Amino acid sequence: MAATTPVYYFQSCRRAVNPLEFILLFSVSLISFFCGLIIFWGHKISIARSISYFLFLLSIWQMDIAFLYAEDFLSKPTIEILFRIFRFGQIMIMPLLYSIAYSIFKTGIANKNMKKHYKLFYNKWIFYFVVLFSLIVYFVNFTNTGVTGLYRIQEYSSFPAHYIPAYGALNITFYVNIILVFVHSFFLLFICQKISDRKIKKFFRSLVFASLFIFVNGILSGFLVLPLFFSILNTVFASIVLFAAYFMLQNTTIAKINQELEEERSFLEIILNINPNYIYVKDGDDKLAIVNDSLAKLCHKSPDEIIGVKENIFNKDFLLLEEEYHLNQTVINSNGELRTVEWQFFPIYFKGNHNHTLGLGTDTTQRKRDEEMLVKSENLRVLGEMAAGIAHEIRNPLTSIKGFIQLLDQSVSDSNEKFYLSIISNEIDRINEVVGELLFIAKPQASIQTWQNVNMTKVIQDVKMLLEPTAMLIQASIEIQAVDNQLKTSAIEEKQVKQVLINIFKNSLEAVSKGGSIRIKSEKIQENRIRIRVIDNGGGIKRSVLEKLGEPFYTTKERGTGLGLTVCFKIIRENHGDILIRSKEGLGTIVDIILPV
Repeated sequence: MAATTPVYYFQSCRRAVNPLEFILLFSVSLISFFCGLIIFWGHKISIARSISYFLFLLSIWQMDIAFLYAEDFLSKPTIEILFRIFRFGQIMIMPLLYSIAYSIFKTGIANKNMKKHYKLFYNKWIFYFVVLFSLIVYFVNFTNTGVTGLYRIQEYSSFPAHYIPAYGALNITFYVNIILVFVHSFFLLFICQKISDRKIKKFFRSLVFASLFIFVNGILSGFLVLPLFFSILNTVFASIVLFAAYFMLQNTTIAKINQELEEERSFLEIILNINPNYIYVKDGDDKLAIVNDSLAKLCHKSPDEIIGVKENIFNKDFLLLEEEYHLNQTVINSNGELRTVEWQFFPIYFKGNHNHTLGLGTDTTQRKRDEEMLVKSENLRVLGEMAAGIAHEIRNPLTSIKGFIQLLDQSVSDSNEKFYLSIISNEIDRINEVVGELLFIAKPQASIQTWQNVNMTKVIQDVKMLLEPTAMLIQASIEIQAVDNQLKTSAIEEKQVKQVLINIFKNSLEAVSKGGSIRIKSEKIQENRIRIRVIDNGGGIKRSVLEKLGEPFYTTKERGTGLGLTVCFKIIRENHGDILIRSKEGLGTIVDIILPV
């Protein structure tokens, strides 16, 4: 930069100009250019582009000064033309500073209230006017009214020989442009105070101070208070400081982005892990890259133990895959329990490549159980409608047959005939029992509630006394353990409890072999729930049979009807209780009858 130009004449003898001065100054001026180039290529955001343009203009400005020292390389007319052209950098910094302040308002970095109050001063029309004014200044620069020519200053102690410009009358526009630089710088400094982000505020302060430092040095050099080449060196120093400040801002921004990404990743992991579905992602080598907690718990492993395992090994060694059906359904043995899982697979496309696959497993075990329960309920409903009609149709002729059998028994004296009649009578009684069970299934409700307390201890002892003779015949024992004498319930009728216990005891007696034992425990398991547990050491029940217990007409007995347990389940469940049966072949069976108090 230069100011008004008095003509300097020095009578000292002229020394040969060292050509290294121009080369050194021109090379140093490129430092700002390369700093701006690095920022321009590395970052595409608006702030980065603005800083790049600022450094480019500084570099052009310093090249302009370097040409004033190029006497040994270029002719005076050439230097004059280059000086006029490269003066563009010095002139256009003013609208660039306005543009930076305007972009702060436009992007909302500053306080939103400022955007509302200062919109009058920072808008696109004023920006166009500022740019137009600087272009006019630049155009005047090419006329004699702007720059009349170059004068050579002879070398003396602190000033190497170089050219300085002489200015014309309209160079006043250039001075106005410089004044506006200071105005915009101070406005930008004021705006910086309204930026909430401390790091961004600090960076823009560095930009303002660098701008003021450079222009103050330029003015002092223009008036030859300081050597002209000092302007280049000070500009390089300011550029490096600004470059360092920008990258410190970038590092802070990147660190903040990384922290936000880490928080988002943690948030996504939480969502992934609280998802009850089984989720995993496999890579192109069929190795598991991501596993959620639900799938890890299903395998009784930690996610770290599963990640990196190939999918086929995972299915075999971790999932314990037992069966595979159509529609991607699998049966998995998890902790001794079979679970049905329905799988869906989705390709993951990243950057146009299909390198990963998402596996999503939905546990349909409970849904299948519910479906089976609905089928059973529908069967019971249909069975009840059939049973009601059949039972009434059967009982009427049975009553007649029973009566005539009794009359025949009184009139017959032959012992063989009486024996045959007794057999017929017993079988009729058996038919009546079956018909009675059919009628019970047909009832829409379990019973008419009388709200009388049932002493469970007394009921258990009564059932034991009733079945002890049968137990003695097969040399089995019935033992009552840990009976709570205060255990009572009003949720069910006494006769219904007896019916259920008799049926279950009879099944246990049929399951145990000679010398077997049956144990009964009754206790309060919750504030409002009681449990009666029947344990036998019989041969146990197969898993395939266990799943079908309670279905109408399903039985493994040679003379069974398949209605006993069906009636038991219906009685207990309609009185808001439950029956749980656990069994293992060779180890016996445990039946839990749970009732509300």
